[in-house]
Amino acid sequence: MSSKRYEMLRSVIKQGSKALILIRPDPDSLASASALGAVLHKNRAAADIAIFEPIKRMENRNMVKLLHIPVLPFKEAMLASYDLVCTVDAQPNQYPDLDLPRWDIVIDHHPTATGYSCAFSDVRPEMGAVSSMMVEYLESAKVRIGERIATALCYGILTDTDHFQRKMTREDAVAFSRLFPQADYQLLRVIESKEISSRQLNHFLTALQRFDVRSRRVIMHIGAAESADIAVILADFFIHVSGIHVVAISCIASEKLIIIFRSMRTRRNVGKMAETRFSDLGSAGGHKSAARAEIPLEALPPEVKLYSYESIEKFITKRLAKPGKPAAADPASS
Repeated sequence: MSSKRYEMLRSVIKQGSKALILIRPDPDSLASASALGAVLHKNRAAADIAIFEPIKRMENRNMVKLLHIPVLPFKEAMLASYDLVCTVDAQPNQYPDLDLPRWDIVIDHHPTATGYSCAFSDVRPEMGAVSSMMVEYLESAKVRIGERIATALCYGILTDTDHFQRKMTREDAVAFSRLFPQADYQLLRVIESKEISSRQLNHFLTALQRFDVRSRRVIMHIGAAESADIAVILADFFIHVSGIHVVAISCIASEKLIIIFRSMRTRRNVGKMAETRFSDLGSAGGHKSAARAEIPLEALPPEVKLYSYESIEKFITKRLAKPGKPAAADPASS
């Protein structure tokens, strides 16, 4: 099956063509884009990786720097210079502000989206990481997997499976076992090192002061932030507090209300929850245990007061309430 997928992908790649690989930068997308670039080069096509938004997380910047991953800031004017437009670890619905005339290659592991067409699509929601999928393409294309790309793909798999604690498949495990002998494990440890700036400590104080568990869930707004990274850090922290099943941490960053979701219950798909409850206002989705919603501030209802933490938390709580249930109903039980 993997060789058949590769041959279908290969039929889209024309010798001498130039591809733009558009991503929302995180470890899995950066690694997968590097791997797709290698596959394109093997087929005598050029490739550039463009990031749809700046890289703000320290570990992601470390990854790009230490593994020498060339990235360009995306500008819509760039599209005229490329024959192929590709994305990995995403689908076109994750670029709601971008109206592209075409998509050529889409490789992803998020829930299958509709409303777009492309020449080649490989979407496998059951997979833990797109990095695992890219191992198949590299091997089918007979691309030598060197130390840097092996390290990148290992890191992509580790982060998207939360070190194999989240959803994963046998294929993810096999891919990692093939990569690890070629990877630089010490470099992985350096890349993974997390730094928290002193300015972010204020958000920790705010979060601890506003910490409130109701029906085994935490819904919390932490105010304006430089980026959503601090909301991710806090969501990952609070979901490991005993007795909490669902976490929704929000902040205002980049002119958006960004909500980070985490779940400890396998029956509670927060990716689907985010999509069904918030996609009408912006981009929303993710996996069973981890998801996010990004809502432009101008799309928020007029009753939501941006200066009021309580107003934003009330808005999120109301949106999460199961239809027909009061807002205080436990979303983890639906």
